[in-house]
Amino acid sequence: MLLPEPADMYILLVRTDYSDDSALQAAVNAATAVYDVGDFERLGASMQLVEAPELEGLTPPDLVLLPRDGYLSQLAVADARTMRDLTILFVDLNEYNEQVGRTFRAVPQEVEPITANLAIANMDFIEFADSADSDGVFRGFKDPGPAS
Repeated sequence: MLLPEPADMYILLVRTDYSDDSALQAAVNAATAVYDVGDFERLGASMQLVEAPELEGLTPPDLVLLPRDGYLSQLAVADARTMRDLTILFVDLNEYNEQVGRTFRAVPQEVEPITANLAIANMDFIEFADSADSDGVFRGFKDPGPAS
């Protein structure tokens, strides 16, 4: 399977679990919804769904090895866990940062800020991955509290 180049300002959402079409639709709806959190105007995450039977069951190390039509620095993945809890898995493909294959998950309301910041290179994958909670899920940046 050749991973396509996404449309401008989009990230690929690769489906690797085909057990439940309605669960996938719920996950896509949650990830692309507009969440009003007051920090900036939100429009919903721009994600391009990639579905192909040969993607069934692929893991992040498998996805890293897939040929690509153009350069991709990251992927979003709808895997078996996504079907259960709606979190989206992100996989680093950036060959220039020595962390290819690194992953983190994100709760639906954080998918848009992640994809938007990665698309415009305002932030790097590592900033989100390093800010994930101990369970590997990014739930937003923590307020550092009052300055001392």
